[in-house]
Amino acid sequence: KVLLAVLGCVWLALAASVGHAAPSEANGTCGDDDVTFFPNVAKIKYEGPDSRDPMSFRYYNADEEICVAGKGCKKMRDWLRFSVAFWHTFRGDGSDPFGSPTKLWPWDEGADEMQTARLRMKANFEFLDKLGVDYWCFHDRDIAPEAATLKVSKPLLPPFL
Repeated sequence: KVLLAVLGCVWLALAASVGHAAPSEANGTCGDDDVTFFPNVAKIKYEGPDSRDPMSFRYYNADEEICVAGKGCKKMRDWLRFSVAFWHTFRGDGSDPFGSPTKLWPWDEGADEMQTARLRMKANFEFLDKLGVDYWCFHDRDIAPEAATLKVSKPLLPPFL
């Protein structure tokens, strides 16, 4: 529970420090490769239980070896394989059944739907890197726009789906 609380606090801090989206470009790229969505946030590191830095891990030390009787020894990152749910982290707009969206994300500012999808991926991988998280999950329509028909939509999905 402590680790989940730490990750939640880190997410809130990252979300509060969001930068501006990359400008769209005619060549279909995500824009300037130097643009970041979390420019004021360094990679989150383990600093120990006495740390007062809200942007550090106090108990989660990814490289610490933990031994469990009958299970062997592994690094903490291998026992606790965190993942980020793409939709909940990068697609949710804060709306509920009774209201309109309550938050706008800079990665949703693409010139077209494919540009926006690329910006979301850029933000996702920057976020994963800053947290040191190796895994993420998604639904097919989370990562590519849905077109008017299945025939038009299918080619927009990555080939591994």
